[in-house]
Amino acid sequence: MNKVPTDAISDGTRLPRYYQVYLTIRDWIFNGNYSSGAQLPTETELCDTFGVSRITVRKAVDLLAEDKLISREQGRGTFVTGTSAAAPPPLTGDMDQLIKRLDAMATRSELKDIKFDEVEPDEETRADLRLHTGAKVQRITLARNLRGRRVGYSSTYIPADLNVRISAEELSSFSFISILEKKGIDILSADQLIGGTLADLQDANMLACAVGTPLLRLRLVVFDSAYRPVERHVATYLADFYQHRIHLVRRPSEIGFRWAHEQKADDAG
Repeated sequence: MNKVPTDAISDGTRLPRYYQVYLTIRDWIFNGNYSSGAQLPTETELCDTFGVSRITVRKAVDLLAEDKLISREQGRGTFVTGTSAAAPPPLTGDMDQLIKRLDAMATRSELKDIKFDEVEPDEETRADLRLHTGAKVQRITLARNLRGRRVGYSSTYIPADLNVRISAEELSSFSFISILEKKGIDILSADQLIGGTLADLQDANMLACAVGTPLLRLRLVVFDSAYRPVERHVATYLADFYQHRIHLVRRPSEIGFRWAHEQKADDAG
């Protein structure tokens, strides 16, 4: 097994080395380099491939196991689970840019109907936050108005044992992620899922819209530097309000590579 490209693992980033290894192997799986049932290289081979310690590799593999992308079989090795190689790989984006966008949304919208309570989470929230049965969360629900129009509503869940208390005043100026960082929680990453749906009766009542109106649902799970989930955020927005813009670029080393590769193939034919 060859070494990975020299820019795959870097010390010039906030991401820990184990998390960079995790992201790289995760991409290998989603891109089909290792198909369902394939055996991953041994820890020793991965250490040599990435130029990192066994502890680093083990932490990366632990994360893959938590994501149910791999399974360990005693005495046999580590194998890729039933994840389809045809499934699109998750995109890796800029966490700081996400925080800036969320902070901007906090300042330009008006909060309504804010409610704070401590509850036992539902099953989906318990699973996303990896909480044991009986653990509680701080739940914050609110609605957002823009220029006098109700454009969205959300529920945010934070593990109660973090002992973080958030005020309405803070929410009017900062996103939940920024507030958590200001309270001493070192945020590392987040998984975001955005999808479309149609308004049901609850959505229609919350957003003063007709049943069947196009909506966007957003689910965000935020992780600290130890890869512990510290926030689950579920939001619903009117589709004509929410825009998700991404600027896509290639690394300098990739510019012209595809054209040159295809040109060589044509010449050979």
